[in-house]
Amino acid sequence: MSSHRLIVHQHGVLLGHFDSAGPQARHHLHTLATQLPAAAGFQLQWQQAIGEQRLLSSGPAGLKVLGSEVVYQDIATPVDSG
Repeated sequence: MSSHRLIVHQHGVLLGHFDSAGPQARHHLHTLATQLPAAAGFQLQWQQAIGEQRLLSSGPAGLKVLGSEVVYQDIATPVDSG
């Protein structure tokens, strides 16, 4: 499964990020990105998931996952394949 993140700044101020996962993830973020034009001061940073970090606990009952976090890597602005 593909997971992508779109980080949004406006006039240099971080507004937030949008995560999308699944076969249409890139297309969904492209749809959103079209509503955030550079002419209005938006700067977009694209990322793609490359893995996951997990916090584990080891005990007599075995390993337990305490938490996990997706690891993203910056990518060039992807081409929308629809």
